[in-house]
Parts: sequence; structure tokens; C-alpha cells
Amino acid sequence: MAPTTRVIFGKRNAIDTELGIFKKASNSIDTCMTYTRPSLAVSIKQIRDAFLSAKSRGVRLRYITEINQQNFEDCKVLLSIVHELRHLDGVKTNFMISEGEYLAPLIQEKSEAIASEHIYSDMIQIVEHGHCIFDTLWSKSIPAEERITQLQNGAVPPETKIMDNQDEIMKQIIHLSEVSSDLSVVSNHGGLHLTYNSFLELFKKVLEKQKRGEGEGIRWIMRIEKDSVKLVKKFLKLGVKIRHVKNLAPINFAVSKYGLIATVEEMTGGGMIQNLLTSNEGSYIKHFSSMFELLWKEGVDARYRIKDIEEKVGIAEIEIIQNPVDSIARGWDMVRSARKEINVLFSSSNALRRQIMMGALPLLKNASERQKVKIRMLLPSSDKSEQLIEQIKSNVPKIDIRAISANLETKISILVVDSKQCLILELKDDKQSTSYDAVGLSTYSISPTITSSYLAVFESFWRQAELFEKMKEVELLEKDFINFAAHELRNPVQPIIGFSELLYSKIDNHEHKRLLDEVILNAKRLERLALIMLDVTRIENNSLVLRKEIVDTSEILRDTVDSYNRKLEERNVERNNENTKLIIIQNGIKNINATIDKVRITQVICNILDNAISFSHEGKIRVILNRVKRNGQNFLIISVKDMGPGIDPEIWPKLFTKFASKSDMGTGLGLFISKGIVEAHGGKIWAENNPHRGATFSFSLPIEN
Repeated sequence: MAPTTRVIFGKRNAIDTELGIFKKASNSIDTCMTYTRPSLAVSIKQIRDAFLSAKSRGVRLRYITEINQQNFEDCKVLLSIVHELRHLDGVKTNFMISEGEYLAPLIQEKSEAIASEHIYSDMIQIVEHGHCIFDTLWSKSIPAEERITQLQNGAVPPETKIMDNQDEIMKQIIHLSEVSSDLSVVSNHGGLHLTYNSFLELFKKVLEKQKRGEGEGIRWIMRIEKDSVKLVKKFLKLGVKIRHVKNLAPINFAVSKYGLIATVEEMTGGGMIQNLLTSNEGSYIKHFSSMFELLWKEGVDARYRIKDIEEKVGIAEIEIIQNPVDSIARGWDMVRSARKEINVLFSSSNALRRQIMMGALPLLKNASERQKVKIRMLLPSSDKSEQLIEQIKSNVPKIDIRAISANLETKISILVVDSKQCLILELKDDKQSTSYDAVGLSTYSISPTITSSYLAVFESFWRQAELFEKMKEVELLEKDFINFAAHELRNPVQPIIGFSELLYSKIDNHEHKRLLDEVILNAKRLERLALIMLDVTRIENNSLVLRKEIVDTSEILRDTVDSYNRKLEERNVERNNENTKLIIIQNGIKNINATIDKVRITQVICNILDNAISFSHEGKIRVILNRVKRNGQNFLIISVKDMGPGIDPEIWPKLFTKFASKSDMGTGLGLFISKGIVEAHGGKIWAENNPHRGATFSFSLPIEN
């Protein structure tokens, strides 16, 4: 059988394929997995037995993963199963490879679960490429015994990272609470509420250690207001020491000698944290511990604060700037006064663009070249960010500017100058064209604690930007691999089809012809998969080539629908119980010319019709033509209204992304490719569930006015 590269759908099929690799291996099996995977190797009996069986046959087993507190016990078991287990910080890929086969999930799961889609290959080029990657990672890893000793002795290598997985966040909070005999916490009321709802028993254990003389217990800093008094009293009764500080930076953290966890989220109503900064680096622990001690000295004992609230006594601090004109002017004055460094985090790319329109570039250039100030700038990644970065660097060459993940986009811009003063600007409406209309309330402070808090926030995002750049490099490697695999698939498939069809014409035996039909059918299916993968690569690289011509779009649609109806009539007769049919509703549109790539638009129509037919087993599927005018431009809208179950709510947010499908049929790439084709034509594609049954998929194409 000729070497292949194919997609494995379904978790059961993935396990069977993996077991097959173990069974066929005769020399070696190399495995590289993220830290969530060792639990699968030791807990799923079939996989564990497959490891042991291969080992008993003399197959060399090597395994790379990140060994940490979460998978510590599983890795100790795994160490007895494989020949060699090694640790590598921050492993982000999953694959296994024998001397002749390669298997890896198409979607990297963060949870402890088997991915539903895998890519399998026994092509020599891909297998050799996998071995090269594994050997490179192996050379950078350390023996598992060394890492386990580090964990047992508490000598864990320094690590700082951002977590966005709920299970990981829970485990990290629990771990810090369990290993600490004293905790220093700064949070808002939401943080106190979250602790009371979810982690109270853990905090009680820390307090019990204090009673046994094993630690200092828990100290807590927060802003105490009327609505938090009742809960504060409960914590005071437990033995938690609490102090009130009115003007706290919007950062919540807990720190002990074992580590730090921090977030800028409000945790309204005690809601769970979505993004968490965690670190065991000494510099971070020292910085946040110092920050806490400064705040603690300035704080007011909670009992006195509660008494003030009950007696309606209060004091005012920090400067609140309500006028956006004054806020912008204050920020520019801060830049002019800078002597050492300027750190600025923009809430969005639009926020930066608005400041450039106001003349910020000459201001920054003067600060960089004449004032000799070091400037660091962060902005969320977007379709405009790269262009903005190039524009800024061409005007201010010495500036250090980075993009952070769009997921970390905030509703505030932060400006910290010389570590002495900070300005926080609220983003009220990002759609506005001027900063004066977009900015809401602002706060200005020269407090060392507040300024250092915001500087710590900036530093956290700066580190995250480094990780974001590395992540983009990994994504580029993945795209290159898919492109390589697609090209390598096409090369052997085309002669297989050609020679098979030639052979077909020269044989008379019906059984031989039937077998050859299967060969040709599956070779063509593999060729389609290669073309799909190439389309995905071209769309992601913005290299999709359109061969446009003026054609009658309504004629293309009618011909396509007629072709589908002929096939449906045959299917309905075969199945006897189905009566599916496509009908066109032209709304008076007979002929409508558009400058399009005929083949590509036909591909979009076919993708949508295929989905509609696969989910509609009876009734009429309506194909509707409409003509609309938007902003002076005419558009043709083609809609397909099916009678299926509608769009699954779980799929909806990622409907037009890669592999967005819960079905075992197809690749889940059709709508992603369709979106790329339509947008390359200057149109849009969208979908909605019908009021009673089914869904409607629509796309628009610009036409002559």
C-alpha cells in the first residue's frame, strides 16, 4: 500500500491508530506531549498496555513532556513504563513517531482529553521531519529524575506565564494555598467574595498553620466599602488580618515565598478568574512582596475602617480627571517631562491611531532623540497593528514596540513615566475618530505604590508579548508543515489517478474494474484533501489568486442547482423515503453580471449546498437571490435556507474558522475556505438560525452599479 497522509476523525479511531503504531513498531517510538498527556498514558489501560508490550519486544521508548506539580505523580508512574523520560519547559506540541509512522492531533487540546481530529502519515519525508523535530527537543530536555528531584526539594526552575485555562488556574491557586504557611493578598471585593465561595477551606488550613506556630497566617489589603463590611467581618472572625487602602491599582495578587498569582480582572460578584499571571521567579516575588509591605504600612486597620463606614466618615485621595481634553493634555505633559523611560500600553490599535492623528509621533521622537528617553510601547494585535508598528518605527527608530495577543486587549490605556507618575485612561467608545470622544474617566497618581503596581502590570504584558511572538513563530511552522504535506500529497496522487484510469480502459474483468473504481475514488478523495489544505494555506498567507471575469452569476447558480437536483432525484429514488429538492427564488433577478472568479464562487456555492443537503433529509432547500445597495455599492446576496436542525450553539462562535464541525463527515474546512474566497472578492459571509427550523447561510458579492 502506497504511503499516505490523512486525517483521522473521532477519538476511538485515534486510539486505534495509536495502538496500531505501537503494534507495528520494531525499533523505536518517540513521544512528545504537553503536561496534560502523561495522565492519559498511565490511566487508559489500552495505551499503557501498548507501551509495556512494545517495551517487552525491545522497542526503545523515549518520552518528552513538561513535568510539574499537576502531573508529578503520573510522571513517576510513566518513568517506570518507558525507557527514558525527559522534561522540557513549556512544551506546546503533541505527536508520536515510530520508525515508519507519524501521528499528531490537528487541534491541540489544553484539557486532559484525546483530540477528536489527528493527522496520520507514513510518508518517509514527514516521518524523517518528525524525527528531526523530536531529536532537537530531546537535546534541549533534561532527565526526568533530575526534574522530579527539583520538585521534591522545592528547587523549581524560575517560570513566569499567563494562564487562561480554568482547570490550570484552579490548580495554581490551590497549589499556592497548600504549600504556603503565610499569604499576602491584595484584591477588590470580588476577590474576597471568590475566596469565600471557592477557596475558604484552603485558607482556613493556612490559618491553622499559623495557630500551630508554622507561619504568619493571612494578611489582606483591600478597599473596604459599605457593601463589603459583612464579608470582611467574617474573615476577621476567622483570624485574617485585613487593612483598608482606598486607592488601589486594578491588580489583584496573592504572594508568598513560594510564588505569585496576579490578575487585573474585577472578579465581579466573586466570578472565577479568566486570565492569571503566575510566577515563582524571585524578582517578581520580591517586587510584589515589597509592594504589599508598602501598602500594608499605608493601610488602615479594617476594624477602624468599618467603624468609619458605620459612622459615615470618609476621606478623599487620588486625582480623578473627568474631562478627556484634560486627560490627553496631562498624558502629553508627562511625556514631555520624561527623563529616563516611558512605558505605554494602548487599549486598542484604534487608540494608538487616534493619538498619531493628534501628532503624537513628533512628541515621541523628541522624547527619544532629544530627551534620550527609553520608550517601550504595547498594543493589542489586530489587522492594523503591523502597519501602525511600521509607521511608528519609521518615525521613532529607537522605540521598542511589541504586539500582544488580541485576547489580552483591555479597556484601559496605561502610561507610566520614570516610575514616578502614571495615568490610566478608560476606553469609552473605540469606534470614535478622536481621542476626546473615545476616552472616558481617567486617573492620575504619583503614589509610588500605585505607580509601581501599574508598572508591574505593564511588565507582565511585556513578558506576554515575548510569548506571543514565539507563539506566532510556532504557528508559522505549523502552516509550513501543512503546506508541505499538501504538496507532497498531490505529487503521488496525480499519477495514481492517471495510471488507474488508463488501466481501467484496458481491462474487461468486472471485479477488477470494481476494485479499480475504489482506487480511483479514494485517490480523488485524497487529491481533494490536498487541494483543500493548499486553499487553507493560501488563504492564511493572503496568496489566494483569483482569475476574475465578467459572468452571469445567476446562470452559474441555476446550472449548479440543476446539477444538484439531478443527483438528488437519483438519491431520493435510491433511499425511497427522502424527498429533498433545491428551488431557486430569484426575486425578479434574471441576469446579473459580476466580475468574479467563476470556479471559486462555484466552490463557495457547492460548499454551502453540500452542508444544507447533508443536514436536510426532506423538504425543499431554498436558494434565494437578492440585490441590495449599501454605501453606494450594489451587492448580490445569495442565501441558502435549509430544513436541518440549525447551527449548534457550541459551533456558532467558531463557525467560519478551521475545523469547525461536530460531524465525522468532511474536514470542517469548507466554510473557512468559503469565507476566504468571498472576502477576497470584497464580500461577506454570514449565517443565522431560522425562527422555526433550519439555518440560512448567505454571502454577498459586489456587482456593477
